[in-house]
Amino acid sequence: MAGRHCLVSTIITTYERPQFVTRTLSNLLRQAYRPLEILVVDDGSSEATANAVLSWRDTHKPDPDFKLHYHWQKNQGPASARNTGIRASSGGLIHFLDDDDLLDADALAHLAAALDPTEAAIGMASYRNWPCGGLLDPIKHPVSMSRHRRLRAMLAGRWFVPLHGYLFTRPALDLIGPWNPALTSQEDDEFLLRAALADVTFKCVPKARVYYCHHHGFRRSVPGKPGETATQGTISRMYDDLHIRETLFATLKKGGNINDYRASFWLWQQRFQQRYAQLKRDPRLSSDFLNWLKSLGEHRSSRALLLRRRQSFVSDEPQSPTWRTA
Repeated sequence: MAGRHCLVSTIITTYERPQFVTRTLSNLLRQAYRPLEILVVDDGSSEATANAVLSWRDTHKPDPDFKLHYHWQKNQGPASARNTGIRASSGGLIHFLDDDDLLDADALAHLAAALDPTEAAIGMASYRNWPCGGLLDPIKHPVSMSRHRRLRAMLAGRWFVPLHGYLFTRPALDLIGPWNPALTSQEDDEFLLRAALADVTFKCVPKARVYYCHHHGFRRSVPGKPGETATQGTISRMYDDLHIRETLFATLKKGGNINDYRASFWLWQQRFQQRYAQLKRDPRLSSDFLNWLKSLGEHRSSRALLLRRRQSFVSDEPQSPTWRTA
């Protein structure tokens, strides 16, 4: 790689967590293949975050090639913040970070080496869960799959690599399109589903390792953002979850291959029902997708009932003797 394409643009979205974003910046400074451009997009924090970022920059005084840009915007959510970062970036490779994400020192080097920035491709790192105050979990490696198998796994909710474990080429982002700012949660799930639908190559880079940190305090993955109750947050998350799969259903149905993904939608439905079991959806809600899901459940129930009846019928029959030849 050479020239402009060698540049990795790292986009960090942050909101009211100055102590984490400065830790992430220090982690990036230790990268063997450091991004030559870091864009911190502050999604409406108080002045404490700006002061922390600018103070970090003044204190560490990285070399002139280590460019750090800070941008504040009114609170609009992480999807909007990432779109802001993409528009301001200039690199051929794009890396997204939340403000509490950490990487091994050579993670970016391995990811960047695996990609041709002129191709529509995504590099995928290994990752380790890092519980707050706990021991690191075993390393989980990315799995190489066909395009359809990967989409099935993602659709069913059986696929996970944390967002900062991906490195995107600019052509890949052009095919995927912008992040969806209408989603208040699970915007990364929707973004990666669109990537799986697009003609984008996913490349496993197991030597690259990142850490998925779990800590106390406010986390976007836990329902109940500032200004809302946990129940309100869970309801919002439920409808986002439903909207994402409903949009995918419409896309696959239009393509004429919806039946190839029946099992994955059914598995997602079971997970959806378990996750939001304490909530009641609006009974007036109706759509082709919901009706189709209902037919899947009825079909599965009918098959299970038929199987039980067959097993019962067989068990009630007198057993034939076992004949042995002398």
